[in-house]
Amino acid sequence: MHRLTPKGKKTATAIILLFNVLLVILVACGPKTPGNNTPDFATWTPSPSATATCIPNISLSTPDKWGTDRLIVVLFDPRSDLVVGDQYLESENKDKTQEVSIFVKEIAPRLLKPGDQLSVFQMGDPDYDDAVVVRLYSYVEVPQLYNTPSPRETLIPLPPTDIPTPGFKAVATHNYVVAQSTKQAGTEIANASLYGCEKIYWNTIVKLTATAWDTTATAEIGGLSQTLDIEWDSYYSPDKIEARGKSFATNELYYGDLYYGLAFASEVFQGKCKEKECILLIVDDLGVPGKYTPISLSIDLSGVNIYALVPHCRFIDQPNCKELENYWNSEFVRFGSGEAKQYWNGTHVEINLLEAIGR
Repeated sequence: MHRLTPKGKKTATAIILLFNVLLVILVACGPKTPGNNTPDFATWTPSPSATATCIPNISLSTPDKWGTDRLIVVLFDPRSDLVVGDQYLESENKDKTQEVSIFVKEIAPRLLKPGDQLSVFQMGDPDYDDAVVVRLYSYVEVPQLYNTPSPRETLIPLPPTDIPTPGFKAVATHNYVVAQSTKQAGTEIANASLYGCEKIYWNTIVKLTATAWDTTATAEIGGLSQTLDIEWDSYYSPDKIEARGKSFATNELYYGDLYYGLAFASEVFQGKCKEKECILLIVDDLGVPGKYTPISLSIDLSGVNIYALVPHCRFIDQPNCKELENYWNSEFVRFGSGEAKQYWNGTHVEINLLEAIGR
């Protein structure tokens, strides 16, 4: 039998190691099985240099949920003298107004994102059809985005940790360690190469998707804003006011005021808030004349996130305003929502709303 010299053994081993490393690099950019450590959002990263080994069908993981699917209801009392008093509503550009209806008309489309549905009700009327100012529906299908690629974890160093006795066992152990170390090194090279390919592919498809989505989203919100303007002006046109028989009902004690608005909002939400994000924005003085709740109303605000804008409060924590907040928080809890997320007065209010609901 022909036996290799020690020099021959070293040469053969080197050739085998080189072949293994080349083989690993060739398969480095194969399909990916998404790991569990990828984040659930997408962010922009610089594109790495392309390599000849990358293939165009790498499988990237996708977020569980992305985009919006929200129901938003706005309830407002247009009587500026009661709602705002001698205070004001401040816009993002520092302009100020005491006209509630104008403020709501301008802020409503800025709260929207593609996929949202918006309903706006003018309070003071017990009839749903007369109270609803506008309802907007956005059916834009949110595009598929992808999680940011993440580098693989570094492999754990291989055993053994003990030194075998001299002889055949030592040779076999040495050969095993060499083979496994080579395999581990090749795996590390493959993981690094695959991560580089994933970043190239991610940057390519996400950039294209984001560009197309921005165009779609801009057009969608622009269309919704135009529809809102048309329907808003129609609602307040003289013929529509005359057709409704009254411009605004003033008997709060009879109509229950905000309670009717909460009933209208419940009609919109209708138990959908387990699957969708439901937002209720109230623009009102939160007055409760006689603390009267019409017993015939069905109000269910389960799962609804409530924000209250009380612009007549010079300071939101002044005693009389804090008393109103405590009263309505107990009512919101009774109707299944929990306490309101936030109470605001008119100072910086558009900025506050955009940060909490819009953008």
